[in-house]
Amino acid sequence: MTSSKPYQYAKGWVEFYKLKFKVTPDVLIPRPETELLVDCVVDFLNSITSQPVNEQTSIRVLDIGTGSGNIAISLAKNLRLHPKGVKVKIIATDISQKTLKVARQNARLHEVEDEIGFVKSNLLSNVPRSWDSCVIVTNLPYIPSERIPYLDSSVKDFEPLIALDGGEDGFALYRKLFSQISTMQPRGLKPKLLVGEIDYTHGELAAAEALKYFPKAQAEVKTDLAYKQRILKITFS
Repeated sequence: MTSSKPYQYAKGWVEFYKLKFKVTPDVLIPRPETELLVDCVVDFLNSITSQPVNEQTSIRVLDIGTGSGNIAISLAKNLRLHPKGVKVKIIATDISQKTLKVARQNARLHEVEDEIGFVKSNLLSNVPRSWDSCVIVTNLPYIPSERIPYLDSSVKDFEPLIALDGGEDGFALYRKLFSQISTMQPRGLKPKLLVGEIDYTHGELAAAEALKYFPKAQAEVKTDLAYKQRILKITFS
C-alpha cells in the first residue's frame, strides 16, 4: 500500500497559532499541541514584565530546534505587542541548514526577520554564552527509536527522521540540552525558564531528569487538551 503524503506538504503550508507557515519535507509539520509552548512563554514573560521597565529592557528567548520557525515567529508576533514596549531578542537554532532556510522564509513572510537571529547549531553549541535571564523553548525530537517503525506512514515516510527520533528512550536530546545548560551556566547562560514538548510517556522521566541536572529548579509537567502529558516546564531560581 502506497503511503499518503501529508496534505500539509501537498498544500505547502499549515496554520499554527493563527498564522500561516510554509512547510516542506525538510521541516516537521507543526502540531496544535505545540501551541501550548507559545502560551507558556507568553504567559511567563507577561508576568515578569508586569513590573516597571525602561526603554532598554529586552526579553531574550532561545528557540532550540526551530524547524519551520513556528514557535519563534509566533512569539515575535505576539511579544511585539507588549503594552510596555519591551523589546524581544530571539535566537532560533537548528542543526539543519535546509530547515533554517524554510524558517527564514517564514520570518520574512511574517515581517519579523529583524527580530530573530537564525543560527545553525547543535542545540546550544553556537549560541551566545552570556544570555542572562533568558527563556529557553524547545520542541526537540522525543519519539523513542523503537517506536519510529510503528508511526503512521504519513509521518515516518515523509517527515524528517532527524526531527522525530529522540534516541533509545526518546529523551536523549533533552539530556544533552540539559547538560549543555548546566555546563554553560557558570559562564553566563542563566535561564529563568525552560519549556519543552515531551512524549506522553515521559512525564515522570522528564521531571526527574530536570531535577537531576538542575536540583535547585522547580519542574512540572503540564497536559495537553487530550489530557496527555505534553509540556515540561522548568523554572529556575
